[in-house]
Amino acid sequence: MTFDDIIGQSEAIRSLRAAIDNNRLPHALLIAGHEGTGGLPLAWAAAQYILCTHKNEKGEICGDCPDCVQAAKAAHPDLHWVYPVINKGSGSSSVSTDYAREWRQALIANPWMSLSQWVRAMSNDENANKQAKIFVTEAAEIVRKLSTKPLQNDWRVLILWMPELLNEDAANKLLKIIEEPYDHTCLMLVSANPERIIGTIRSRVQRLNLPLLPEEVIAEALNQRFGTSPAKASEIAHLSHGSWITAQELLANDETRAYFLEKFTAMMRLSYARRLFDMKTWSEEMASLTREKQCAYLQFAQSQIRENFILNFQQPDIIYQSEEEAQFSTRFHPFVNHKNVVGIMNELSLAERDVNQNVNSKMVFFDLALRLIMLLKAQEKSG
Repeated sequence: MTFDDIIGQSEAIRSLRAAIDNNRLPHALLIAGHEGTGGLPLAWAAAQYILCTHKNEKGEICGDCPDCVQAAKAAHPDLHWVYPVINKGSGSSSVSTDYAREWRQALIANPWMSLSQWVRAMSNDENANKQAKIFVTEAAEIVRKLSTKPLQNDWRVLILWMPELLNEDAANKLLKIIEEPYDHTCLMLVSANPERIIGTIRSRVQRLNLPLLPEEVIAEALNQRFGTSPAKASEIAHLSHGSWITAQELLANDETRAYFLEKFTAMMRLSYARRLFDMKTWSEEMASLTREKQCAYLQFAQSQIRENFILNFQQPDIIYQSEEEAQFSTRFHPFVNHKNVVGIMNELSLAERDVNQNVNSKMVFFDLALRLIMLLKAQEKSG
C-alpha cells in the first residue's frame, strides 16, 4: 500500500508525508474519518513510508527493499496490527494475532474494508452472532510488542484499528505508552467514531481528520479502477455519501438494488391497494431470501422512505437515489410525509430487529405489509 493507492485525501497525505520527512511525526496519531474515507489504507501507506530505508531523491519509497516488500504484504516484523476480534472460546480472551492469517487476507483483498466486512471474514457458524471487540488482554500484548527492540528496522509502527472498541481497562493500560513513548515508535489509531474513544486517550493523541470523499473523486476512481461508465460512476458517487466502501458495494450490488426496488415498489402498491392474497405471496418470497438479504432489503426500504420524505421539501441536491428509484418516487413521495413517516420508519426498523432475532420471516413481512395498510390508509384519510 502506497500513498498513490489512496483515493483522494491529498491534504492528509501531504501532511503525513511532511511530518515523516521532517521527523515531526507524533508518537501517537489518531486518523479519524467515517468508514470509507480511507483511514486504514492511509495508515498502512504511512507505515510503509516510515519503514522504507531506500527512498529516492524525490522522497518516494523504493517498493523493492525487504522493508517495502514485507510491509506491502502486511507482514513486516516491525509493523504490528491491532484490530477488533471475536473471542474464540473459553479461557483468556482472543487477541489480534489469533486472527493474523484472516486479517492479512482480508486487508490485502480490500484495504478499505468496513468493520462488518471484517467480522464476516472472521466468522464461522459457531461465532457468527458474537461481537468483535478489543479485549484487555490485547493491551498487554501491545505493551509487550512495543517494549522490545525493533527486529529489522530502526522504527516500530503499530496500527490500532477501531480504538473506540477498546474497553476501559484496555484503554487505561495503553495510557502509559502514549504518555511515555518508546524511541522510534509510532502508534497510529484509526477510528470511524472518534468521539466514542475513551477521553483519556483521545486527549493525548494528535488528530488528523479525513473529510468525506468528493463525488468527482469517487466517480473518477470507479471509472479508472472498474471501467464504470461516466454516467453510472456519477450516479453511484452521488449515492455513496462520500464513502468508497459504499461506492464499491453499490457497484457490486447493482442488480440486488434493482431487485430491492422492485420488491419495495410491490410492497407499497399491494399495501395501498389492500390486496391481502398478493401480500401473502410477496411475504413468502421475501421470507425465502437469506436473513442477511432480508435485513439488507429492510435497510434499503428505510433509505427509500427517507429519500421520499425529503422529496416533499423540493431540495434535489440532498436526494440520493438512482434514476429508477427517482422515477418511482415521483408519484410515491406524497404518500410519505410528516403524518406517517415516523410510523413507517418504526415498522421497518422493528421488522429488521425481528429478522435479526430469528422471528419467523413470513410472519414478519406479512405483518409489516398489514401495518403499512393502516399507515397509508391513515394518510389517505388525512390527506
